[in-house]
Amino acid sequence: MLKPADSSTGNAWQFWLKLTVSIALLTLLLAKTDLQALWTLFRSLRIPIFFGSILLYLVTQLLSTVRWRCLLRAEHIYLSHWRLILLYFEGMFFNLMLPTAIGGDLVRGYQVSRLTERREASLASILVERLSGYAALTIIACIAIIPAYAHVRDPLIIWLTVGSAAGMVGLIASLLSDRLQALFFRVLHGVGLGRFHDTIHRLYEAVQRYWTHRQALLLALGLSFILQSLVITIFYLISLALNLSVPLRYFFLFVPLISVISMLPISVAGLGLREGSAVYLFTTVGLDSASAISLSLLWFAVTALCSGLGGVVFLFGRAQPRAQP
Repeated sequence: MLKPADSSTGNAWQFWLKLTVSIALLTLLLAKTDLQALWTLFRSLRIPIFFGSILLYLVTQLLSTVRWRCLLRAEHIYLSHWRLILLYFEGMFFNLMLPTAIGGDLVRGYQVSRLTERREASLASILVERLSGYAALTIIACIAIIPAYAHVRDPLIIWLTVGSAAGMVGLIASLLSDRLQALFFRVLHGVGLGRFHDTIHRLYEAVQRYWTHRQALLLALGLSFILQSLVITIFYLISLALNLSVPLRYFFLFVPLISVISMLPISVAGLGLREGSAVYLFTTVGLDSASAISLSLLWFAVTALCSGLGGVVFLFGRAQPRAQP
């Protein structure tokens, strides 16, 4: 069993390794990019449109809170909408700042479980929320590739789309299948982590209960389609702010793929992976690398600026009202 100091050292090494990957990828991309062209794009940025994209991103986070509240209420966890908004923004901040991509989600789960004493149900609501977003992303990509592939004949894009869909199906199946669950627990015991069996089993049960909350699931999935469509629209607005001319239909294919690739846990906040995938995908429709990198970096700037509000919540919004009866 790892001691706390050993665990902290391991997390620190993981963070620095991911940071090294991000810096290496960004350095490699920038070395092959016309930096003067990149600077010219940033200087010509249309500020009103860019700020419009920031406001729209804040709207998506408010809708995300509505989706989360819907899933919590299905499990009879009742917190005020305002409190959940504060928790959601706090989670955004920690997703950006912590070494792991799910750090903010764990913070949200911890805060809700502390307020309600429903740890597994709290974490399950966040897991199901994320799954609904992933499902919406992959379905949008699968639909968008039909008209887009006539103009983008790249086999790798097809494989990325199919792989994302297969990953979604496999993940959902692993959560719902008793046989796959039993296999997972055998592996868990085999690698010496059997002490977590009871905790993970309760989390499994909490997630599987959502299968009986069909109305909440459908509402969450519907909101996820709206949210992901708005995220894609934000990317498109940023391209307009940069005076780029890429048809909207390509964003409905490329943005989901970029999002899935940036989820890989090998970089910090997806930096480097997101920019590299943006360069690969958008250059297939005529953009140069400077335009694709500027588009990706400004998206990161939008998320970082809005996540900074979560830092303010963390520092000054620490009131802890109890859950509503």
